[in-house]
Amino acid sequence: MGFLQRLLRLEDDLDPVRVAIAGADGEARKKLEAAYGASAKAEIVYSGGADNLEREVRVGNVELVEIFAPTGKRAELARVCLEAGANVSLAMPPAQDSAQIDSLKTLAAQRGKFVRVRNECLYYEPYQKARELIQQEKIGWPVMLRLVIKRKRAPENGFDRAAWLCENESASFALAEYLYGPLGSVFTLGGKSATNPGSILTGLKFKTQHSLGFMLLDFVPDMQMHTLGEPVFRQAWATGTNGVLMINRGEAQLRREPVLLLRVKDYSRTWEMLKDDWNLVYPVMAEEAFTAIRKNLPVVSGLDLAERAVRATLKAGEALKEGKELAV
Repeated sequence: MGFLQRLLRLEDDLDPVRVAIAGADGEARKKLEAAYGASAKAEIVYSGGADNLEREVRVGNVELVEIFAPTGKRAELARVCLEAGANVSLAMPPAQDSAQIDSLKTLAAQRGKFVRVRNECLYYEPYQKARELIQQEKIGWPVMLRLVIKRKRAPENGFDRAAWLCENESASFALAEYLYGPLGSVFTLGGKSATNPGSILTGLKFKTQHSLGFMLLDFVPDMQMHTLGEPVFRQAWATGTNGVLMINRGEAQLRREPVLLLRVKDYSRTWEMLKDDWNLVYPVMAEEAFTAIRKNLPVVSGLDLAERAVRATLKAGEALKEGKELAV
């Protein structure tokens, strides 16, 4: 038997991970639960509400709890699960401030457990490939990152842009750091017109010297888009001293184009075989749960990156209200 076959046989001999899925119903929960249900490497031992969660974890000998709850309740439920002896997976943002995230990090370390933050952007293969290419300096020294987000579903008039930014786009700040490294400072502008219910522009200064960026969020109610989920379009441009890297799609698409395009001085290249279906991030998360628990491998999206992103998002909100650049 060849080495690869022996390795696969060894993996098959490992017990499936015992998973509990708790909290509110929603599209993301349905997709992740379906991914676990289709995997031979996981066993769903509980699926229901978050009431009596500690008892369910202990009685079911649960190894990982997938928490679906409003932001204000996530840290509290995560603490209950960690104290009961389970690893935790919860949505982005994991808490409303960095102090709560610090507390979770301390408890997880004490219990020898991990907390995964479900940031779909970081499990989307084109973004993972883009990060690899940036780290390999395929575009040279990274100097500018442009993130453009278009949402068809706009908040009600008079919404608090700073609060909305933290609740809904902290994942994008994590993506910026995932691609270009830690942020040093941010500044934010907000606008509104008769045809646009609101836009938010955040300037990004990374700690890496000469690396800058911006994130533009627009609400476009009349945008036409093919999508099975919330109508959201994302585009990322990473520009370096030697070329540019473009990721043209996210949860949805405006038009069919290569999802990942690299243009440098001498040539251009596209990656047509990347898994660019946004829904495929959920089977990837289910697979990661197995490797993190059975093989002790690190998760892609943990509390360290989530904490930095939440802090950056809160600072961006403060910068919007105060009208000045703030250090992260």
